[in-house]
Amino acid sequence: MSEHPAYQEIINMGTKIVPLLLLELKNNPLYWLSALSAITGENPIKPEQRGRVKQMASAWIEWGKNQGYAIEDNV
Repeated sequence: MSEHPAYQEIINMGTKIVPLLLLELKNNPLYWLSALSAITGENPIKPEQRGRVKQMASAWIEWGKNQGYAIEDNV
């Protein structure tokens, strides 16, 4: 999936798309983890969270809040 042209287009949008991807993690936690890592160059997931999709998504959401990204459900 991450090699799909549409997915790559999203990654190419850069950091401006990060708030939307973080919000999407709440509904589709698996799909955007690698995109966020590719865009930001970060990986806030702790080793003990690997393989636990909801925990991995929560790690990214927390990272986003700490980075100052507004993550609101009413966007």
